[in-house]
Amino acid sequence: MPPLYARPRHAAPRDITKARAALVPAVLLASTTSALGGLAAGASADDAVRAVPAAAELDLAALEAERGRLLEEQAMRAARDRAGAEQVRLAEEARRAEEARLAEEARLAEEARKAEEARVAAAKAEAAANAAKSARPGDGRLTSGFGHRWGRLHAGIDLACGTGCTIRAAAAGTVVSAGWEGGYGRAVRIQHGDGTQTLYAHLSSISVSRGEKVVAGEQVGREGSTGNSTGPHLHFEVRVGGSPVNPAAWLRARGVRV
Repeated sequence: MPPLYARPRHAAPRDITKARAALVPAVLLASTTSALGGLAAGASADDAVRAVPAAAELDLAALEAERGRLLEEQAMRAARDRAGAEQVRLAEEARRAEEARLAEEARLAEEARKAEEARVAAAKAEAAANAAKSARPGDGRLTSGFGHRWGRLHAGIDLACGTGCTIRAAAAGTVVSAGWEGGYGRAVRIQHGDGTQTLYAHLSSISVSRGEKVVAGEQVGREGSTGNSTGPHLHFEVRVGGSPVNPAAWLRARGVRV
């Protein structure tokens, strides 16, 4: 940077004030016009020279203030950018969490659906298996078969085990009656899926109720001697289309020996 003024070689020391005034560069004087313009009329050259650094100081202060303002704006923009980036990050995390929650709900719903389908299929398979099964309705020996006796049809078979022996459903079905039936004493009737109906008579007690569903081998009562009976036994009948058929043959056809 060139000096604000230079001392001429030919200038005497006593002329230093005039030399200073004469040698102030025009560009510096132009940059400080506003400062010099405030000088009073008749001000000396020394006053003008002294005004130059004062004006420069004012310019530097303004530049520093502007620089501070710009830095502050920059810091505020950076803070806003960081806040915006944080909001974007939080929104993205929330979106991913929601997607994960929905995916987990969908997975659990699918598992529940498959489990329910498996349960229904197993229940149907069990029902079909039970429908195909048959069981011996009573224990003990066969004491009377199907056919005419004493001038009338004995429409069932008699199995004697003893009072209190378990009486079981011969096949799966629905209980259509359970109670006292005249000469049959305490009796249970079961309607099966193919239209067949079975009867369990002379029971000492009944274990099922009307409308109840039973499976093959399920207890329906206990052996007794109620109604027209000469001793403890189970009177078992099978009716197809309302007509009695031989229960022993019906059981044998289903793999049950009597």
